[in-house]
Amino acid sequence: MRITVNDIIGAMNTIAPSDLAESWDNVGLQVGDPQWTVRRIWMALDPLPEVVQAAAKQKIDLLITHHPLLFDRLSSINLSNPNGRIIADAIQQKIAIYSAHTNLDKVSNGINDILAQVFDLMDIQPIISDTNSDIVKLIIFVPQSHAEKILNVLFEKNAGIIENYSKCSFQTEGVGTFQPGASSTPYLGQRGQFERVNECRIETLISLKDLPYAIRDAKECHPYETMAYDIYPLKNPPSDNGIGRVGNLKNPLKLKELADIIMKKLNLSYVRIIGDPNLNVSRMAVCSGSGGSLLKNVLTKDIQAYVTGDLKYHDARNIEAYSMGAIDVGHFDTEHIFIDHIVPKLQNILDVRKWPVKVLPCPIERNPFQLKINNEQWNSEQQSLVH
Repeated sequence: MRITVNDIIGAMNTIAPSDLAESWDNVGLQVGDPQWTVRRIWMALDPLPEVVQAAAKQKIDLLITHHPLLFDRLSSINLSNPNGRIIADAIQQKIAIYSAHTNLDKVSNGINDILAQVFDLMDIQPIISDTNSDIVKLIIFVPQSHAEKILNVLFEKNAGIIENYSKCSFQTEGVGTFQPGASSTPYLGQRGQFERVNECRIETLISLKDLPYAIRDAKECHPYETMAYDIYPLKNPPSDNGIGRVGNLKNPLKLKELADIIMKKLNLSYVRIIGDPNLNVSRMAVCSGSGGSLLKNVLTKDIQAYVTGDLKYHDARNIEAYSMGAIDVGHFDTEHIFIDHIVPKLQNILDVRKWPVKVLPCPIERNPFQLKINNEQWNSEQQSLVH
């Protein structure tokens, strides 16, 4: 059985649907051919040159990363810069690169839920929930002979994604009626004659951004001269998908105790604490990666602490002004934890499908930041940070 890059992308979309990504993000296939064969997969945080080189030595066919290789519009491939060399190496070694970024951050049971599980949070909700306001129901009427073709076209345009499930639809059979006009070219029946035809009603959900392309392609493969279809706006409740997470602790803890927990579970030598280490915390928020952009939203929540990475000086001052606490764990460590959870999750999906593909964590990644400090300062800072 030959499994392709496109097959694995489909499997990854059941974990983190690409349409959940933020509009500015560039998720999906970064380098490679969707039809390349895949036998071995590495999962990593960043598509670094050394990661691609090591992947080649280990005969890796697909590198799945959290951070995309290509954020900005690509105007040239210059082999004298790092991205150019990565692209060249990947193509030469026939290693495809695929990224799941903000879609993996936002999806239920994605990175932010993994981070929330570190503290055993309960009653978890996103800091900013996706409203699903851009999702509509598309209904197409088609002869039963062409129903499967229409379905495949819709699914290729990302229709039918409901949380962790893809290719969702509903079909009912019925009788369609029509009378072709004098200038028509009917697929079935005769001009001027009233017709009854056994038809299928296909219903599915699709985002507004994908809707025009789905309708265009459906019309191209629909046998009728004029395709009958309906579009229904939906009133959707807030989604479990969204940016960051807010939840309740099972038992109140001090801020410094939360720091101890995450240092132990993530095997960290230090974290940065903002606020009173003895602050009592019963409700808190988490955000993987860079959480400073969410601070305005976090400060309006009824919480006592915020765990994230990449907080700036003025972020810290705002947190102090609101008498809150925060723990800056760093960008790398709040996101790298996804690998230990998503590797087995993807492997299980492939095993259930009986696909002969091995999913492995990239073993060579490290945090780019290193701490250089003398013992006295270290002891003093550690005392103030975590004890």
